[in-house]
Amino acid sequence: MEFCDVCHGCCHQPREQDHSSPTQTVLPRRDERLHHLPLYWKLTRGLCGPTAVGLVRSKTSDFGRVRRRVPMSVTISDVAKQAGMSVSTVSQALNDKGRISPPTKDRVRRAAMELGYIPDSRARSMRSSRSHAVGLLVPDIRNPYFSELVYAVQDQLYSAGYAPLIGVSSCQASRQEDYYRILLSRHMDGVLVVPDGPTSPMLRTMLAREFPVVFVDRPDRTLPGVPLVDSDPVPGMEAALDALAARGSRRVAFVPGPESRSYTFREREQAFLDGVDARQGLMGLVVRQGFEDRPRAASTMRHLLGQGVDAVIFGYSADAIKAVAMEWEGDLRSRVPLVSFDDLEVFQLISPQVSVISQQVDRMGRQGVDMLLSMIEPGRQAPEGMGVDRRLRTQTLFVPRGLLA
Repeated sequence: MEFCDVCHGCCHQPREQDHSSPTQTVLPRRDERLHHLPLYWKLTRGLCGPTAVGLVRSKTSDFGRVRRRVPMSVTISDVAKQAGMSVSTVSQALNDKGRISPPTKDRVRRAAMELGYIPDSRARSMRSSRSHAVGLLVPDIRNPYFSELVYAVQDQLYSAGYAPLIGVSSCQASRQEDYYRILLSRHMDGVLVVPDGPTSPMLRTMLAREFPVVFVDRPDRTLPGVPLVDSDPVPGMEAALDALAARGSRRVAFVPGPESRSYTFREREQAFLDGVDARQGLMGLVVRQGFEDRPRAASTMRHLLGQGVDAVIFGYSADAIKAVAMEWEGDLRSRVPLVSFDDLEVFQLISPQVSVISQQVDRMGRQGVDMLLSMIEPGRQAPEGMGVDRRLRTQTLFVPRGLLA
């Protein structure tokens, strides 16, 4: 007689050996199945000891003549037994359904935690016809603006009980197509999209099937009517021009960025032109080229400053970063205020700091989620402020820093 060498005798379950045939493998008795489970599995569930055998739920695997028991997943029925309640009560408590008292919910959740119960998302999907998963497609996750958008979206989805599937198109049409196919194959409940480049044929197919889609940050002008959450550049631009005029700036340059063909960047440029026209004493200059890389950006900035430009507004934050990274001559850095769209952390790390026109990307991402969930969940209200064109615009805010503070 000897003790199990797996748990070193902690279960106090002796086993017999057949000495008549040294080559014979003795199969464990039914009450010895616990010995063939890993020790950590028994310890983490408090199953060591002779009373543990009745609590083990296992399935059998065959390896030659030796039969081994491995643990099965815990079911909702196990949680019900542990809590001493019906399966329906446990289900309602775990899913926050019905009129279940807080003490009962705590009891059920404590039982589920003790057993290590994990709900089966596939079963829930079959019951509700929803996967509680949503896609998010952005052009470039390396851009701090989109990183902040992704964080806001996933945080809002988590609060609503949904999980995100994040895709990055890298500004490639083929990747967009592949991502949309993945969304359909995995039965996502909907998708938030930052449109980029030509309209995807697969996206048109999804819309034709009435798949819930919401555009964020910018529209796709070839797909009117798709719900959209974006920002209005006018309030922030007007406040920035007012601050520059009050400081004494007279010649203001605007750099729309390399994507001036984009609807969003064209809107920013138009807001600048309209704002300059509405303010006496201000002269506006639009600079469409010269910021493709850092050397050319530095050369362009020196040229502008040499022409008497006394303030620069950037429609694209990457161009502003190139400008602040250049070697400034004399005390120009301390005399020429810079303003940029998008509130990036780097703009606060230099001296003087760069003022920003914030799109409130966090708010925009959360409103995009709310709009999408109103399309997914029957009876859920759409975000307040959405117009008849199914468009919701956040107001840009001017944040004065450095020379304009």
